[in-house]
Amino acid sequence: MKTPILETSRLWLKPLKEEDAPGAFLWTGDPKVSWYMRYETHGSLEDTKQWLREEEKQLDSDLLYDFGFHKKDSDELIGSGGLTFNQQQGIWELGCNLRRDCWNQGYGTEAAAAILSFAENTLHIHRVMARRAKENTASGRVLEKNGFSFVRECWDQKWSGSHRFECREYIWKSEKKEEKNSAARNEVERFYDDEYEEWNRLEWHTPEFEVTKRYMEEYIPGDTPQKILDIGGGPGRYSIFLAQKGHDVTLFDLSGKNIRQAIEKAQEADVLLDSCIHGDALRLSEYLYKAEQYDVVLLMGPLYHLMREQDREKALQEALRVLKPGGLLFASFISTYAPIQDYASGLYDFGDMDRLLAGLEDGTAQPGKNFTSSYFCGEKEAEDMMEKAGLCQLAFAGVENILCGKEELLHKLASQQQEKWLNLAWRLSQDRKLLGMSEHFLYIGRKQ
Repeated sequence: MKTPILETSRLWLKPLKEEDAPGAFLWTGDPKVSWYMRYETHGSLEDTKQWLREEEKQLDSDLLYDFGFHKKDSDELIGSGGLTFNQQQGIWELGCNLRRDCWNQGYGTEAAAAILSFAENTLHIHRVMARRAKENTASGRVLEKNGFSFVRECWDQKWSGSHRFECREYIWKSEKKEEKNSAARNEVERFYDDEYEEWNRLEWHTPEFEVTKRYMEEYIPGDTPQKILDIGGGPGRYSIFLAQKGHDVTLFDLSGKNIRQAIEKAQEADVLLDSCIHGDALRLSEYLYKAEQYDVVLLMGPLYHLMREQDREKALQEALRVLKPGGLLFASFISTYAPIQDYASGLYDFGDMDRLLAGLEDGTAQPGKNFTSSYFCGEKEAEDMMEKAGLCQLAFAGVENILCGKEELLHKLASQQQEKWLNLAWRLSQDRKLLGMSEHFLYIGRKQ
């Protein structure tokens, strides 16, 4: 849609035009303003005119809404800002500039509030990102007053590439969307937010974690950085591992607690994740608009947390939508025999035998104290699902196989002996006769 005119108590926000150049040059040509921005200081009025000519060409664009901020009482142009769709990160981004003599008077906060209202109520945008230079604390206050939450520290650079600078990244979420989501917060989200510690699970379940990492090292090219999306990646163990390998990783998870923990763990590991997104795999397009942008997608969780077949298919299609042709998909499944394996590992009381065995027929497990309602499957069902989606299978592995249920014994071994057993499990993981021994299956396929 065309960029509209917005109104606040003191401002008109109007589409920028070339005729605004003299007023705009008062900040585009001010090095103390541009120091905090991605653009270089404009050296002449003509530079600003050229910029505004490019802005006018995009007035009808669906990827840019840029406004000039005019004082109501004088129509004086004092700044500009708006929404740009960041195609690299797949999210709308808010940016604002103000003339230096108008700083610290509330104009930035007022204009940003109007732009966010337009985003929420007219464009139906529910998430917006913003960045500010680390030392630009005033912009941080503007963002926080408008409901943005700090996400991470990162680096940004001038569009010209002249230099990089430290930034702080923030995310705004629509209150309407959040209220709706909060009321409907599902069983899985509650489980990971309130009851479960996923980071520690993989610390204990060494065979699953280590064998899966070996497959990532084997199939994900290590000579050039790959752009990777980790859907349902929990607190980011695999995301951080891949970032340490030099890849550009975005983590996407349903649990807010997992996202917060991933940010903390990445900082502890001294790595930067490209982005950490709190969202639902079934609504991936609300967060990542751009199709075919990732070299590798991990879908290692959603497929066994989604009970309905149509939801599993939708999550898979959304993952494939953002995967480049020729890209790799890693997907995890839980075996129908996993609950029995789990009980057998300690010979625990499994309760009603008929109920336990019924899961072998329909693949469902009811919620208990240790997990959510879940969907489990056999290897053929998992492979058929991926073939139906058009993927070319590269590997199908039972990641625990001979070490399933033996985590306690494994942790008692010296590291050299642990490594020997893990290497054996890795070598046997694609043996079809042993697949049923594993609780987790790992599928690796290539998008055609």
